[in-house]
Amino acid sequence: MRSTLAALVLLPLAALAAYHNSFSGPFIFDDVPSIVENRYIHQLVTTLREYPNGSATLPGRPLLRLSLWANYRLGGLEVRGYHALNLVLHLLTAFALWALLQSILESPRLKDRYGKAAPWLALTISLIWMVHPLQTESVSYVVQRAEILGGLFYLLTLYGVARSAGAGGGGISTWSWVAVVSCLLGIASKEIVATAPLLALALDRVFFAQSWRLLWQARKGLYLALGSTWIPLAILMRASSDRAASAGFGLGMRWWEYALTQPYYLCRYLALSVWPRALVLDYGAYLARTTGEVAPYAAIVLILLVLTLVALRRAPALGFCGLWFFLILAPTSSVVPLVTQTGAEHRMYLPLVGLIAPVILGGYALWQRVGTRLPSLLRAGPVLAAVLVVSALAARTMARNREYRSVVSIWQTVVDRWPINPHAHYNLGNALVSAGRIPDAIAQFEEALRLNPVLAEAHYNLGTTFASAGRIPEAIAQFEAALRLKPDYAEAYYNLGVCLLSAGRIPEAIAQFEEVLRLNPRLAKGIPETIAQLKAALLVQQQQRRNDPSGEAGGAP
Repeated sequence: MRSTLAALVLLPLAALAAYHNSFSGPFIFDDVPSIVENRYIHQLVTTLREYPNGSATLPGRPLLRLSLWANYRLGGLEVRGYHALNLVLHLLTAFALWALLQSILESPRLKDRYGKAAPWLALTISLIWMVHPLQTESVSYVVQRAEILGGLFYLLTLYGVARSAGAGGGGISTWSWVAVVSCLLGIASKEIVATAPLLALALDRVFFAQSWRLLWQARKGLYLALGSTWIPLAILMRASSDRAASAGFGLGMRWWEYALTQPYYLCRYLALSVWPRALVLDYGAYLARTTGEVAPYAAIVLILLVLTLVALRRAPALGFCGLWFFLILAPTSSVVPLVTQTGAEHRMYLPLVGLIAPVILGGYALWQRVGTRLPSLLRAGPVLAAVLVVSALAARTMARNREYRSVVSIWQTVVDRWPINPHAHYNLGNALVSAGRIPDAIAQFEEALRLNPVLAEAHYNLGTTFASAGRIPEAIAQFEAALRLKPDYAEAYYNLGVCLLSAGRIPEAIAQFEEVLRLNPRLAKGIPETIAQLKAALLVQQQQRRNDPSGEAGGAP
């Protein structure tokens, strides 16, 4: 009872302490196409359909879209409401983790080892997990709510299985239904929940069932039902055409290059779990190209995989922690290319538990051996250590949230910490333009093009920036470069036409406006009238030249 009261008090207090300064952070990155520019979340009927969203974040995730619709209906585009709901969901996920860990620590395999300390150990792990700075990307970056929702229902799936297994008996119990429904809701939130049936099966065998045969006899109905959740997942993935443009084979990124790069990111995730500094919002599409880049990280990951397999046989509880880490990361950190981001810190939202739990439980086991020999004044050491760790991590999370205070500040951190990402320079350039810092923006666009000369959007935005600064010849060159790379770029044709008109090159300007009419009539408001006026002016000019053979009549109209 005391541990439950402590959880009800400490978890919300810690959440507010760590994230109180996150509510005013602006919409960033995929938030803009997914929320700000997404008219489909304005109505419930369009929210529930699979529409193209201009972003790879929403397709195939109806529950995520539904949560954004609820935010919009309640507060429009007021960003505080979106941040508040993210934090509430994160807190609920922490409670689900606490309940699950307590069930595991009180399971037949572990109850003699941890006994009455189980609720407090579960609470310590949950607190550390909740305030860890690696979670800021999922909580403070609004549209990564997908990670939180997926994590919440993933944990509820496992909790339902743990309670069902702990109750014994056969058939589909109430807790079994909780597991299946949670898994379905998770599938509707994020694809990583596809691994939940497998991890649930491992959890049951490691902590509750005496053998595979007895497990199957008692709960085969539950696992068949959990396995059937892959059917709606397949339907959602097939229906979400936008997802297929950013994840999967045949998108220009070879699967083996993606797979070879993942050991680096896995090791980076491990390092950031221990020392969470220099966090990066967007790693871009970095790929390892040489054996030297891959070998040391691959060796570390291979050793950890082997140790996990050995531990599953000899120390199953420890092995389960390794399995938790690798299995939850498997959909995003294996062979299926995610072409827009080969690595992302929000992927560590749930896997982080698999790293924190063995450290805390190992520390407790060590204290049990040596703590009783220490003076009574020092026996409060574990509590003080937990308070210090939670406080230090919460302080670092608050510092990270300050980096989310503006679009410029968050992209500046990416450029400073991961300068090889051309899209980071491009996005910082856009943010600097909005802030009126034109020379700085031009420098960022130029750096983006140095890193990736075929980035058509960077050419286009550099062109608009040059145009706003009155550097028309340079703007024209950039728009032409963008069109060589992307011949159907209607916006580039339009702005090129405007610049050519400013330069007095009327016939060429008319040709660009006509391309806009052909490619995107919705963008062409007022253009037919402009073309007509320009053609009329040209006729007048030509007539004047015919009437004045000396060529002195009239310049550009």
